[in-house]
Amino acid sequence: MDDIDHLGWSPALARAFAETAEPGQIAGRIIAHHRGHYELACTGATLRAQCAGRMRHHDAGYGLPVVGDFVIARIEAGAATIDAILPRRTKFARAVGDLTRHDVARGEQIIAANIDYVFIVTGADADFSVRRLERLLGAAFGSGAVPLIVVTKTDLGLAAPMIVQLALEAPGVAVHQVSNRTGEGIPALRALIGPGQTALLVGSSGVGKSSLVNRLLGYERQATSITDDNGRGRHTTTSRDLFLLDGGGMILDTPGIRAITQWQPEGLDDAFTDITVLAAQCRFSDCRHEAEPGCAVREAIEDGRIEARRLADYVKLNREMAYLERRGDKRAEAAVKRQWREQTRANRRRPIS
Repeated sequence: MDDIDHLGWSPALARAFAETAEPGQIAGRIIAHHRGHYELACTGATLRAQCAGRMRHHDAGYGLPVVGDFVIARIEAGAATIDAILPRRTKFARAVGDLTRHDVARGEQIIAANIDYVFIVTGADADFSVRRLERLLGAAFGSGAVPLIVVTKTDLGLAAPMIVQLALEAPGVAVHQVSNRTGEGIPALRALIGPGQTALLVGSSGVGKSSLVNRLLGYERQATSITDDNGRGRHTTTSRDLFLLDGGGMILDTPGIRAITQWQPEGLDDAFTDITVLAAQCRFSDCRHEAEPGCAVREAIEDGRIEARRLADYVKLNREMAYLERRGDKRAEAAVKRQWREQTRANRRRPIS
């Protein structure tokens, strides 16, 4: 399989393929997902592909393929049928449903697989949202990939305050400034993606992801749209596509994400390292950072080292994770419901003063 090494093929994948594949089957990587079909890159060709019926109707819990997956397939009449998904090294996922709007999480949506970097793209204009950044960082850390923040539209001259804020909101996370219009910062960003490595681009619509893809590729591949004199764009990408860069490396573009609810708890503490480091210094190991004596987090808030809003966001996200975990544990969910019923009855019996 040396001819797909440039797609990120590894010895671990080769072993999994050898243990699972049947005679006549091939390995390939999903490079695009369109409505109704996939595009599969394999030895010497890119083929239109669909999942085998048993994958669609008898899914064993691993889900259907997503862009970035390595799969086992068979070729028939110039098209490919996907029979199985090889083990995922990393995955970027979110909950289906928006808990920020009191929705119900209905499961996991995997956006991309086998990625090495998550480029969280934000424009140096009105797009910036602290809460969206926190959620994207949590999901990025939880994916197993390395998160980076890319600030676009630096040619507008509005980036300086954002860079200062990002140092507070994302401690330890590298921030790269680029201009899709002038090309400033593009070579340095491109150099980060080594041969066989994949960078996923995420962010809301209009931040310049498609323009960034074109800059990194060196030619116009993704459609872009400019709607005003300040350079604010609108949604143009409608599918997930994996593009091969000259000299190796890949970038995976996605449609804009309006809201994201983190699916797995892994990564949340990494997104709030300033709080978790302080929490380890609290007097009590189970400190809730409310009114307990010797709370290092509250002291930092009083000293102005961190904002009270940031602690509130961390607590809120932890509650969401606890809610999702309870939904997966029926006994825990039932126990919480009993607790709320007992509390409600107690409140009703309490005399009104």
